[in-house]
Amino acid sequence: MQKFGIVRPFTGEWKSGTNRELEELSKGENIVKWVKGQRISWLGSLERMEEDRMPKKIFTQELEGTRRRGRPRNGWREEVERDLQVLGVRRWRQLVIDREKWRGIVQQAKAHSGL
Repeated sequence: MQKFGIVRPFTGEWKSGTNRELEELSKGENIVKWVKGQRISWLGSLERMEEDRMPKKIFTQELEGTRRRGRPRNGWREEVERDLQVLGVRRWRQLVIDREKWRGIVQQAKAHSGL
């Protein structure tokens, strides 16, 4: 069984735990769906953020230099945009402006079985 880390709530002590222990801590919620929903939520926050904020600058900047040979890895943005395509979300940059609609998309992502 694969092991991941768990931090005990009261002591702050880190210990190695199993997937089953993580599932019990998350009260049965699918952790992958939760993370993907949080990524979509953060994408909305980044898009609404003012241009002079550091996270927004990092998100929008283009990297300099050359890549390694071979197929380029998918970046964070490409992965989140792919998740939005699976959800059937079009024109996400316009939808992000309305926080209520975006919150609904995040909830839909957390409930979607195909992500």
